[in-house]
Amino acid sequence: MSPNLLLICVVRDQDVAKLLDNLRDRNISFTKLASTGGFLREGNTTLLIGIEEERKEEVRKLIRETCSRREEIVESTVPLNEPIGPFVPQRIKVVRGGGVLFEVPILYYERF
Repeated sequence: MSPNLLLICVVRDQDVAKLLDNLRDRNISFTKLASTGGFLREGNTTLLIGIEEERKEEVRKLIRETCSRREEIVESTVPLNEPIGPFVPQRIKVVRGGGVLFEVPILYYERF
């Protein structure tokens, strides 16, 4: 059966390894592209996923579960007295993960 949807998935680099493993486990084919830019303001990877309409929700759910945004606490050093002064470790919340998914209908598909 030929794919009739192209999912273009841009995810943060920190989530891509787990997502690729999950896609492989479900026999979902993809093409991985290294990508850069300010779209997500961090390192990212773009995946091209050709999929049949019947599997669309399965793939979307998998991406959401694997690449969801989450808050984490990290330690950061910030100056106590700006611009010069001692540095004191501070615990701050940061958002990790996340991505963007585009769905494009495939009008024509040929494998050669």
